[in-house]
Amino acid sequence: MLSTYSDMFPFAGARDSVIEARRFYALFDPASAGTSVDGAAPSIPPTPTAPALNADTTNQVSPNAKLQWITGPGGHGALQPVMGYIVSFFLRNLQPGADADHPFVPAGNGPRAGMALIANIPKDAFQATTTGQVATSFPGCATVFTLNKKRAAHIVPAHRPLIAFAALGTMIRDATGAAAKPGATQFEADLLSAKSGPLAFPSEGGLDLEADLAVPSDAGRHPAVLLVVPNSIHGTDPIARANQAKFDALAAQGNLVLTITPRPSPPGTDDMKAPVLGPFYLLSLRADLVGRTLMGLRTDDVIRGIDYLSSRADVDPARISAQASGHMGLVLLHAGVLDRRIRHIEVDHVLTSYRGLLDAPLPTGAPEDVIPDVLLHYDIPDLERALKPRLTESNPLNGTDDLSQDSTPLASLAGATP
Repeated sequence: MLSTYSDMFPFAGARDSVIEARRFYALFDPASAGTSVDGAAPSIPPTPTAPALNADTTNQVSPNAKLQWITGPGGHGALQPVMGYIVSFFLRNLQPGADADHPFVPAGNGPRAGMALIANIPKDAFQATTTGQVATSFPGCATVFTLNKKRAAHIVPAHRPLIAFAALGTMIRDATGAAAKPGATQFEADLLSAKSGPLAFPSEGGLDLEADLAVPSDAGRHPAVLLVVPNSIHGTDPIARANQAKFDALAAQGNLVLTITPRPSPPGTDDMKAPVLGPFYLLSLRADLVGRTLMGLRTDDVIRGIDYLSSRADVDPARISAQASGHMGLVLLHAGVLDRRIRHIEVDHVLTSYRGLLDAPLPTGAPEDVIPDVLLHYDIPDLERALKPRLTESNPLNGTDDLSQDSTPLASLAGATP
């Protein structure tokens, strides 16, 4: 086992796991229990500050024991300080009789120095299979992709019956964790009388969302448009500029326009696991741990946005519409089922089916769209059927397409309709 002292995963938890594992290993390999020093009973030593072996016990554990706990300084994945220990472990266990203490990995010189030591070793020497991949070297191999497709064939209905509107709303709330009820949000008087400009829009838990407001100069009630965007319209990236243009065009047509960036707000401050998974992968997992989803959080924010527009004295509540693209478009589809006050919804570049994600060996940019177990209850076509004739869609995306917001084509963003 490998652990570092400043990892995101608590060192104390790793040590407890090793202590428990050592009891089991010792039943079959007494050397894994170690031997006492000067007859003293084993205890838990202080956390080291330098690379160390078996820091869970004061017993002396032989380097040849089958269980070794290698620890060192640094954060997650800081392997260079302990690389010598790692190589020695594999030499002892995979090449019996080799030099047990491997002195040839220079500590502190970074991974490039270590890689230089193996630069002249042929690639085939590292391959344990003919192709270098288990999935392509042996017949009948399975991957997460093939296992998902096989499981889906058994549990996901091939032909889903029509879902009643009220039942679909209940399914959405159960699956996404969306909790906001239309009309339940109350706003301060100064917010309801705000004029054109940036707006700190209140969300759940005292969090303010990035928002902008455009208010017509003439008196009376006006049609209103909620524009849901992935980031501030004041940014310099192409999507921000396109959404700024759309915002301006809608306002020029006489609409009162509110644009909001749903949670997380501001976006872009979260850890990224891998670019192919998108920037919201880890955040979506954390939401799942507490029974929430990004889809549910964002849907709640949209409903609160409609609450705000409906509460303004200068808005005609019978003429409220909403527009969004990409991931935010899918949010609007969910919000539209839960909130009938949205008289028309216009979306583009939205995923056509959750079932289609199962056809992608590696979906790109999908985590913020994903809802756990959603296919056991409903799919995106169910949302579309429920919203007709309130819905206008264009340029749909398949599950095998790149769903990342940065790759969303901008052609439809340039046009704006009242």
